[in-house]
Amino acid sequence: MTTDIIFTPLALGPNLGLKNRVLRSSCGGRIDNEDGSLAQPRINWEARFAEGGVGAIISSFVPVLMAGRIVPNFATIHRDDFIPLWAKVGEAVHAHDCKYILQLSHAGRQRDIAGVHNEHEPAPAATASREPLHGLRARAMSGAEIGDVVAAFAKGAWRAREAGLDGVELHAGHGYLFTQFLSSAINNRRDHYGGALENRARFLIEVIRAIRAEVGRGFHLQVKLSAVDHNNVDPWEKKGNTLADTIEIARWCEAAGADALHVSTGSLFPHPLNPPGAFPIEQFVRTYGPLVPSGDHGVRNYLVFRHRALWPIA
Repeated sequence: MTTDIIFTPLALGPNLGLKNRVLRSSCGGRIDNEDGSLAQPRINWEARFAEGGVGAIISSFVPVLMAGRIVPNFATIHRDDFIPLWAKVGEAVHAHDCKYILQLSHAGRQRDIAGVHNEHEPAPAATASREPLHGLRARAMSGAEIGDVVAAFAKGAWRAREAGLDGVELHAGHGYLFTQFLSSAINNRRDHYGGALENRARFLIEVIRAIRAEVGRGFHLQVKLSAVDHNNVDPWEKKGNTLADTIEIARWCEAAGADALHVSTGSLFPHPLNPPGAFPIEQFVRTYGPLVPSGDHGVRNYLVFRHRALWPIA
């Protein structure tokens, strides 16, 4: 009797072996604490997937700084005293022979819900340009700030390793901070982090190298990239990075020390092409409310989503 290939072991790079080829991609909910500490529901949530038999779990986004939170009430890894909490998640998952990969993130301007901590404060980002769909406000980071964020990612990876987790993933897709640097449609910087593709990729490559300097080559590191930006949701916007651009970025990531790639799409979130299929306007009618105060276009969008006659515009 032959075994389906999907249930056979997989070496995901040189540092991580999985019992099968089923990975639970990053997903989660607002089930943690306002200060960034994780709560018992997070442990229960991840353990259920591990118990179900997946070979590895990629966590929901885990900000490396409070200023980089995408939404509140998702656990962060910006403090050393959070290490034992993440260790409990790892222990619960490992009990079912499942690996746990922590997704390190920074929202940049794609701060979908500001929450109490970041309310009324433009997000530190690659550019001062607002995110076009929701009108999320931003300010361009200085070179010194970029260096601080690079260090924060490296420290986050070190904390994940100290917690006994199995690896980290850099969330460089979906319009979050790395995408804001990588994308030709978003990045309008005039310093050595903008312009040519190599410059736009500099921030991501610096983070990969900083992580390798912090944790060495024996700890799994992967990168989540948007293969194509599809940035022109609004027709007056530029399209952004092409597949050819991303292939070149992927090569640089590998050379800098990345073990694997996680490929997605889109230059903002939510994006009509992420998830794939028809744009779920019915879902937006029910769920868009919390985003209304986050951006300058929130009220406009909410009114469009509320009225069926305007759905073709959406």
